[in-house]
Amino acid sequence: MDTSNINKRTARIAGFLYLLMALFGMFAEICFRQNLFVAADMAVTANNILSNIFLYRIGITSDILMALIYLLTALALFRLLAPVNRNMAGAMVVFTTAGCVLLMFNVLNEIAPLYILSGNDYLSAFTTIQKQALAMFFYNLYQHGYMLGQIFFALWVLPLGLLIYKSGFIPKVFGVLFVIEAIFGLMAVIVHFLMPNATIETIMMVPMMIAEFSFVAYLLIKGINESEVNVVKLCSDNAI
Repeated sequence: MDTSNINKRTARIAGFLYLLMALFGMFAEICFRQNLFVAADMAVTANNILSNIFLYRIGITSDILMALIYLLTALALFRLLAPVNRNMAGAMVVFTTAGCVLLMFNVLNEIAPLYILSGNDYLSAFTTIQKQALAMFFYNLYQHGYMLGQIFFALWVLPLGLLIYKSGFIPKVFGVLFVIEAIFGLMAVIVHFLMPNATIETIMMVPMMIAEFSFVAYLLIKGINESEVNVVKLCSDNAI
């Protein structure tokens, strides 16, 4: 079997999974959270949620799928990049797994507002205003949990960037972009908890958009340099 075809297919699978992860994440953020949650008005938020329950459930499903595809993407990239440095590729998967688990648990905070506002009998002891306040409380808790997940997202793209830079079969510029993304991602977490500023946090996420979408486009369109992959694999085999 032609290993070059296997490597190119693995690269394209990784690119496709990365694209799916980004699309599900963007849908959940733009079409779900930004569309329903109004930070300054809990009454409007409650009305938005109750008027768009199906959209809410789609948003939750999108976040779950994003987390699962996040892990699958890392596994595909592990298969592609392990010959460069297996320990570093393993660290990438470990950080991804931790981030995936954290994101999954954080979805509980995201889904809580729907159940709080939907009129379950055991919540009848709370007034309408109290339910609205609780819904906003859990949503804010979700946002903080998401930023904690950002720590692991930054940590997984750091070894990814270093592996790409060392690989020789993917342009080094993507490795540099991912390292920059990791640094800015960790800085965004510090800003979020130390001196919260949504504008600064958004600006710090710009390198993430540049790095990820350019990398995905490269994998899907160009693939990888198969001849360089064979050289890396040969060196790896000789080292064993």
